[in-house]
Amino acid sequence: MKKSSKNLKNKSMCRILLPTILIVCTLLVLTLRECRPLIPPMDDTYIHLVFGRSLFSGNPLCFNQAEISSGFTSPVWLLPSALASISGTEAAPVILMGFSLIAAALALLAAGPWTGLLLLMTGPFFFHASSGMETALASLFVIVLWKSVRNETMLGLRPFILAGAFLCRPELAILAVPLIFAIRGRSARNILILLAPSFIVGILWIIWNLHAAGMLLPSTFYAKQPVSWFSSAASGLPGLLKNILLVSPLLIFAAVASIIELFKTAPSDVRRKNIALGSFPVLLFATSLLLQPNSFFQMRYYVPALTAAVLVAGHWLSGLHRKKLNTALLAASMLPGLLIFGGRRAEASYDVGAIDVDPADYLAAGATDTETVASADIGAVKWITDMHILDLDGLVTPERLPGKDTEDWYWIEQNADYLLAFPKQYSNLVSEAGESIEFMAGFGSRSNVICGEDSVTLWRIL
Repeated sequence: MKKSSKNLKNKSMCRILLPTILIVCTLLVLTLRECRPLIPPMDDTYIHLVFGRSLFSGNPLCFNQAEISSGFTSPVWLLPSALASISGTEAAPVILMGFSLIAAALALLAAGPWTGLLLLMTGPFFFHASSGMETALASLFVIVLWKSVRNETMLGLRPFILAGAFLCRPELAILAVPLIFAIRGRSARNILILLAPSFIVGILWIIWNLHAAGMLLPSTFYAKQPVSWFSSAASGLPGLLKNILLVSPLLIFAAVASIIELFKTAPSDVRRKNIALGSFPVLLFATSLLLQPNSFFQMRYYVPALTAAVLVAGHWLSGLHRKKLNTALLAASMLPGLLIFGGRRAEASYDVGAIDVDPADYLAAGATDTETVASADIGAVKWITDMHILDLDGLVTPERLPGKDTEDWYWIEQNADYLLAFPKQYSNLVSEAGESIEFMAGFGSRSNVICGEDSVTLWRIL
């Protein structure tokens, strides 16, 4: 009885300590390395804030006034974004970062004490714990659904949790596959009940996308052209593999060992559940590779898959002798990756401040809300200045979506007053502009973590 009481006490302590450690460490990282007084979140956080703010306006889901858009991939994250937007231009990003921290802390609690320790040590998860984006919430959905299958609980809530995961990140819809496989006595009726909420919200989302941009998927799926796996050592397959190995080679080994063990032949009732559990990381990694063919440095799109890998690794370790020792060794192997990604988090904050926020502040001081800026990174500029935005990548400007009908420089010249772009990435556009643009200011960053280039230039269009 005393031993059982002691174990319960230890688990309770872990449940309190893990989220506390996450919050304290994140705040420490963000205050080191000459970060800004108000720490900028990740760049796309500002896009969510703009759409969130629109929900309280007369033009809901409009990025530019009265121009409806499908340029968001997380309808669920618009809700905390809208709440944060009430606090004002400067405070809202910090509050939304706080919502990310809350989601990350809940993910640690849901994972349990020992698996939660591994999740806490996962560099990309730590990176996004305070990013201001929906990544930590996506991890929380993965954990809740995985544990629902493992413990065979929340059967009545699964359809709604799956729909929530889908609205958090569209690619999480793939989790319907293991959930269907895990159903006892599968029938058309049971499958329909599981999928009905996701199907309904999916149809509504498609209708909105067609209405807003004439495309089935959100414009985010079309705005960025796929990058070749071997286009560069940093953003192609080599960069992705390097980042995954940085997280921890032992984590990948433990996850693969667990998946193999789960897929082995077992009594039919157990085998069904085990295959479903092992499918989580396999399907999430496959979907991430298919939809996001590069690492994007911060590995945002791979965090749910890494979370699933942590879950199956923790499951495997729990069946071994000396579980605590083995878990501690695996956690220790993840420390270098945690430090590297923690450092990247601080540099990313500086990067966004220098490349996104500083140009927006510059425009806010000299431009008017009635003017238009053609911009590569649109979130901070719109949030801070409320200028009309012409998105060079097409996220909220369908005319600029990649394809044969993409509008060229002449169209930009006729519709914008300023050009804010990365000189290297948009060198062809700048060359085409020629003498029709006038240099105004340049902004540089000491790092290249988020924005893809360490400088951005503002020109006036003559």
